[in-house]
Amino acid sequence: MSFHLGKPILMLLAITAITGITILLRSRPVHRGDLTLWVFADGHAKTYRGELADEFRRQTGRGVDIVLLTSRAENVRLEASFMANAPPETLPDLVEIEIGQVGKFFRPPPDEIGLLPLNDYLDKSPWKDQVVKARFAPWTKQGKIYGIPHDVHPVTLSYRYDLFAQAGIDLEKPRTWPDFAAACRAFQDYAKSHGHPERHAIELAATSSGDLEIMLLQQHVNLIDDYNRIHINDAKVAATLAFYAQLVAGPDAIAAHSSGEGGQTQDFNQGILCALLTPDWRITGLEHHATQLNGKMRMRALPTFAAGDSPTSTWGGTMLGILKSCPQKDRAWELAQFLYFSRDGMKARQRETDILPPVRSIWSDEIYQRPDPYFGGQKVDALYVELADQIPEHYVTPASPMASAILCVVLINACSYVDAHGSDGLQTACQKWLDQAAAELQRRIDHARFDAPPRPDADASPPTMPDRSR
Repeated sequence: MSFHLGKPILMLLAITAITGITILLRSRPVHRGDLTLWVFADGHAKTYRGELADEFRRQTGRGVDIVLLTSRAENVRLEASFMANAPPETLPDLVEIEIGQVGKFFRPPPDEIGLLPLNDYLDKSPWKDQVVKARFAPWTKQGKIYGIPHDVHPVTLSYRYDLFAQAGIDLEKPRTWPDFAAACRAFQDYAKSHGHPERHAIELAATSSGDLEIMLLQQHVNLIDDYNRIHINDAKVAATLAFYAQLVAGPDAIAAHSSGEGGQTQDFNQGILCALLTPDWRITGLEHHATQLNGKMRMRALPTFAAGDSPTSTWGGTMLGILKSCPQKDRAWELAQFLYFSRDGMKARQRETDILPPVRSIWSDEIYQRPDPYFGGQKVDALYVELADQIPEHYVTPASPMASAILCVVLINACSYVDAHGSDGLQTACQKWLDQAAAELQRRIDHARFDAPPRPDADASPPTMPDRSR
């Protein structure tokens, strides 16, 4: 038997598939409604169960079983089922998948992915034009859309207005990231001269690449796109990496990182960290846990690097997909639309979470126009609405976690360079490391490839990438 990853890997895959199917068969519900949906988030399960499921039954005459699993259990069972071609009765009809996990399901060629392409359904519905177009990107491979978006997750910047005002710094003024960094350095100089050397202007990570990737997405750079083309060594990545490394390392650093959500709240309350990147899902936790900052916070759009950049980015996300094995696909699509796009569905989600839905028709609701006392009366939801249509496309592939891990290693190298040598020669060194990273990433992608790369003929070639060089 020939298997390009080797017999041990083949045997492990087979054992995983057999184990997963055994679990599926043993855990199959005795009583199931007309449709079954797997979810991984407790808040989502609470939203869909009860009144919303009852309303769907009232409107359609069909019931829904909402099965809550841990994210890990859901992923293992889905992977095993797809590999083993499990019988439909052991599987859900629909499934929610988190953005950090979806890439693994896109490893096979598009026609062999276990999720149903939804392009035809979307083309026949009014929703495709109502939903933020860029939000389909994470759930797309080579033009085929395998999921509909639960959210938008635009990213803003929230900051301690009281402390910046005390230092005479208007943090709304800087339009570019370099100007923003200069304002933050002036803020830290003031803090140091007034007995607060521990104070850092912003929370940014020096040992993970997530915050750096938010800046790259602003510039419409994905480390890997949905055709598995590598952009990690783009000249724009080298320039941004060199800039970012000086924010988190060296004598002019303006950033530090908290020890987690609990530590972050404490650091914010004490004024050790004074600004942070805030997707919409992060605001609820901030308001609930850092209550003493009520009225002291403000929010703004992100600074940019150059004309054409987005004043926001995107962080996190969930999709709803229909399994290809689902025996009642039209009914499953009806449920998907009801949960994600109907006013009943979106209102139910509003009761459980402050997350902005991706459907424009609901953004005019009064709930998104209310002043927020925590942010000094700012209409922060209205700011998220304003930015939602400007989020960049964020593609997710099987190799995306690998690309992020490799970029993290390069970032650590860049920070060490700044600590030892300052900025002289930094961007050149970053470009060299990124070129090496691109070669290593390509080698790993080729080694783990399930399918052949897209053919270079006219019919199969991906669209030409726009020129976004500086």
